[in-house]
Amino acid sequence: MLHRFLLLVICTFMLSSVANAQCTPNTALTIPGLYPDSAMGLPNGTVGVNYNEVMQLVVFTDTTFNGLPVVITSITITSVTGLPPGVTYQCVPSNCIFPGGSNGCILLSGLPTTAGTFPLLVNIETAGTTFGVPLPPQPDVVNDYSITIDQSTGIAGVDGEAQFELLPNFPNPAKEYTDIVYSTPLGGDFELGIYNILGKEVYSQMVRGKRGQNTMRVSTTNFSPGIYMISLNNGKNVVTRKMIVSDQ
Repeated sequence: MLHRFLLLVICTFMLSSVANAQCTPNTALTIPGLYPDSAMGLPNGTVGVNYNEVMQLVVFTDTTFNGLPVVITSITITSVTGLPPGVTYQCVPSNCIFPGGSNGCILLSGLPTTAGTFPLLVNIETAGTTFGVPLPPQPDVVNDYSITIDQSTGIAGVDGEAQFELLPNFPNPAKEYTDIVYSTPLGGDFELGIYNILGKEVYSQMVRGKRGQNTMRVSTTNFSPGIYMISLNNGKNVVTRKMIVSDQ
């Protein structure tokens, strides 16, 4: 088998927040690997709430196979099974063939209909050459990851009429701004914080929200491209959601 890390990259590559109909490869990323890495885990979804997750991938240009140097021609996702009912996947490029050295992305999207934990089976093929001679495509199946769909993500409000929760922000990935949407069973003051992947706070603001759904716009022009966590604190509970900032 070709380098196992290639397989893990393809599998975990499937997820992170985005509210668009497709994902956009981030060509500013140049170091081969997965953004974010698997240590952050796969985000949960919620029954009846749109699930939109994307991740960025920079494909390796070479590896070794049986001790021989191999130039990666492409990595292909041939199928993904085990997705939660109501959720589908699409690739950029649309044929799910990621050339060696390229940047790509995959979007999982849909309206989950069933709660539970759903193990993913990702079928892939890796193609390459050694000393200019094509190697047979190397198939494999990766089953290291799963998606959990919850019944509810928020903190229940009075009589179940509302919840304290962060809804998907838009656009995501964000370039110049993102609209942060949250709902609350009671109006009041809330502490909004945005943190980078290292946990450093890069933005904070006190916001006043009304009962029900609220929207506020945050400029991201001063944010470096990367993965961020949005956090909203009502003094009793904290809700979070993942955000991507891109310069593309």
